[in-house]
Amino acid sequence: MIETFTNDGFNISYKTQGSGKDIIFLHGFPSTMSMWDSLVDELIDNNFRVTTIEQRGYPLSSNLKMDVSDFTLDKLSEDIEILIRTLDLSHDLTLVGHDWGTVVAWATLKRNNVSIKNYISICGGTLFPGSDVYKSLTYNDGEHYITSFQNATEAAEILNRDIKNTIYGAYRVKNQNVNHSLSLKALFNDFNHIEYAITEELLSNIASEFSDTGLYGPVAWYANIDQNIQLSSKWKHNEVTQKVSFIFGEDDKAVLLTEKMKDRLNKEAKFATIKEVSGAGHWLPYTHRESVLNEIYSINKDY
Repeated sequence: MIETFTNDGFNISYKTQGSGKDIIFLHGFPSTMSMWDSLVDELIDNNFRVTTIEQRGYPLSSNLKMDVSDFTLDKLSEDIEILIRTLDLSHDLTLVGHDWGTVVAWATLKRNNVSIKNYISICGGTLFPGSDVYKSLTYNDGEHYITSFQNATEAAEILNRDIKNTIYGAYRVKNQNVNHSLSLKALFNDFNHIEYAITEELLSNIASEFSDTGLYGPVAWYANIDQNIQLSSKWKHNEVTQKVSFIFGEDDKAVLLTEKMKDRLNKEAKFATIKEVSGAGHWLPYTHRESVLNEIYSINKDY
């Protein structure tokens, strides 16, 4: 059963099922809380209390009067903190994030306002670099999509013209020999694909979820990446002592695991591991659920 809590003018939707060790899943862009559905039953059977949340600005937690200022990292992480306190998710809590969800989860760890035992980051990182980094990345068909997203209203208008095409484009497996572009025009269009990362039924369901609310809220998250760097100065020096696992898809073209990134991540947490899943792309929770489940079980082992 989907329930809600209210924060900052948003009715935030969530679902909690099962009993045992606590686990919270944070989706990224452009996904919803339903992306974790294939994991829930098995985790419940293995004595986990599973909580999924639809983060603010996404279809089930949307608002008619949304503004870019509603989606700064402090507000996004505060939603998670309220959820943890409201439900008393204090039984060996594991936080799991994918894509943008990893940035929110990392801020929640660093803010240190709630008790979290373990953290699993999937296809993400800790904090977006400044917008200047993306402005230097241009392609034959336009600027980097994150640069385009700095104007959230204009970018959302483009993506909302054909929600189905946008969602299908985001989840397609790109033909590596044809299209390397990460421009808005290329990335969120259904063309030059080999196959989709998920089934046609799932794609249709996701497109349907966004059909009424559109993508302004999710896009607006990106328009605060410079402000988020300033906000993080309040907590960036807090030590992360939880067990942390960073998981990446070996073939993920959106989030590349470079040696420089490995060095940085190893310094970010006292007890961190970094893994690549062979043959996996960006949508690892869908395509490699066993890898995600195994990591959850592994990080929850008592030593």
